[in-house]
Amino acid sequence: MTILIRNVRIFDGTSLSDQTGAVLVDGDRIVRVATGDGALADDRADQVIDGNGGTLMPGLVDAHTHLALGSSVEVMGRPGNFPDEVLALTAAHCARVMLDHGFTSAYSGGSSSPGVEIALKAAIDKGQVPGPRLVTSSFERLPGGMPGMLFKFPGRDTRESNPAAVTHFVEEMAGIGLQAVKFLLNGVSAMDAGSNMNEQFYEDEILAAGEAARKAGVWLTAHCYTADAIKIAIKAGFRVIYHCNYADDEVLDMIEAAKDDIFVGLAPGIEEADRDRAPKFGMMASPEQVAEQAAAVEQKIRVGRELRKRGVRSLPGGDYGFPQNPVGLNARDLELFVEWFGYTPAQTLHAATALGGVLMDMELGQVREGFLADLLLVDGDPTQDISILKNKDNLRMIMKGGALYKAPAA
Repeated sequence: MTILIRNVRIFDGTSLSDQTGAVLVDGDRIVRVATGDGALADDRADQVIDGNGGTLMPGLVDAHTHLALGSSVEVMGRPGNFPDEVLALTAAHCARVMLDHGFTSAYSGGSSSPGVEIALKAAIDKGQVPGPRLVTSSFERLPGGMPGMLFKFPGRDTRESNPAAVTHFVEEMAGIGLQAVKFLLNGVSAMDAGSNMNEQFYEDEILAAGEAARKAGVWLTAHCYTADAIKIAIKAGFRVIYHCNYADDEVLDMIEAAKDDIFVGLAPGIEEADRDRAPKFGMMASPEQVAEQAAAVEQKIRVGRELRKRGVRSLPGGDYGFPQNPVGLNARDLELFVEWFGYTPAQTLHAATALGGVLMDMELGQVREGFLADLLLVDGDPTQDISILKNKDNLRMIMKGGALYKAPAA
């Protein structure tokens, strides 16, 4: 089936055209892109959509997604180690909410059930349930432990190094078909007060993880706050590094030197949520925790601005899925890239589309001939006011793989 979308301003993943144009979709791919009055007017198509001067842009990519943590803007719930059937229903619900808000691709930051991640991806790919394209990932407890949600982070000094257990974990997760394996190199203060600065792994363990991942053909993701944790992740060849709040100048230099090989997910959404909303949910509520999170936000702003100046591939994706930070608020990260880190709206959209496509390792994130037809028709110009993407009602059309998930009103 062919679909012609005409009379639109095209944001191609990098910049907004100064002319109206048109895009022809055939099957799941973009086959023609043209600008100018009457562009592609003579092309015959099975369906013609008049964009009425709206903005046509690639679908958004979230670089740090948790679909099974329990909370969306429609349903609230606390994270936990629930049975797979509960997690599967939660994840399917949150996947639909993400797609409703224009996120057509998502890079998982982990699920407490690897089987649920794999089953959900298969169901989405088959069209059985609506949701974004998904890169699947594990969570990690500690060497020798089962993957799942973590609530306490005692630190590596409470145990001996165990590279063999780490290697086995990577091999096991790769063997069941996951695409990425995640390690929490630091703790999480929102779950275990003061643990952001706790180092969870020894260097030889993480180097063993890197070697095992290269042999197994999977990607590695690191949850890092401290400079030492970031250094170890880079040295071990991790592909995605989250948070990075306490990166010092030496680490910033290391990140810059490795910028062609890594992606950084700063996750400003969870930082803002932990500072402003978590105490209402009984997290980060003590005076010490409130002060810690306020300081963490200031550090994040400093690091984010520095990485922007250095041309590092920083991608939106704010750890959404927690009660204080539910799925469906994902586009708030786009605003924070502008407000906190100094990106222009167009630069932010480039990170959330074209760079997101590189992260997903797929031909998406650009309005470009031959690329997958994951497209949004936006009422307004997000390169001038990026906040319009927070309201799903401003998305007049959502297309994924050439199929209209949300068709524009007649």
